[in-house]
Amino acid sequence: MTLTTEAVVIGGGVMGTSILYNLVSRGVKSPVLLERDTLGSGSTGRSSGLVRMHYSTVVNAHLAWESYHIFKSFDEMIGGDVSFVKTGFMAIVPEESVDGLEHNIAVQRSVGVETSRISKEEAQELAPAFRFEDGEAFAWEPESGHADPSGTAMAYATRARELGAEIILESPATNVEVLNGRVVAVTTAGERYETPIAVVATGP
Repeated sequence: MTLTTEAVVIGGGVMGTSILYNLVSRGVKSPVLLERDTLGSGSTGRSSGLVRMHYSTVVNAHLAWESYHIFKSFDEMIGGDVSFVKTGFMAIVPEESVDGLEHNIAVQRSVGVETSRISKEEAQELAPAFRFEDGEAFAWEPESGHADPSGTAMAYATRARELGAEIILESPATNVEVLNGRVVAVTTAGERYETPIAVVATGP
């Protein structure tokens, strides 16, 4: 059977469901998400849920910083409970990696993240149960924390459905059809979705 939609998202984890929500909330009509199993059954279901900004590239730090603001105010911005808890995040490196730590701190600060080097004594005060070694270096992000990965995917999926998106479970995509360099359809075992947009969000 052939169906028509403005966009197809492949993959039902946090990335796929958030993409689906953002498409439909920005006016894409009746986008479809195809998930081969159940929502959050891939890497989302195995995630620790860490919400932090400590990355070594500007693009990753910037994306994480923007995402942090959504996690912090998820119910007001999107709707739903993702169980975000602010705990702070500490990066610990051996003496030979101090230059890399300083680089990461500079990257984070360049996009607006509050982070800094802290002393061993300050680290011990923040994490009294940890054993720290001489020569180690420490960075501290006070705003970071953790959230519920599967709950985040479900919250995005719920809101996307409310706005008119369709989510089809146990329906793996088998092919993305491309004609003259442009997407024209996505197929499953039983359906063919004619669409100009296909977003593959199936994990690394």
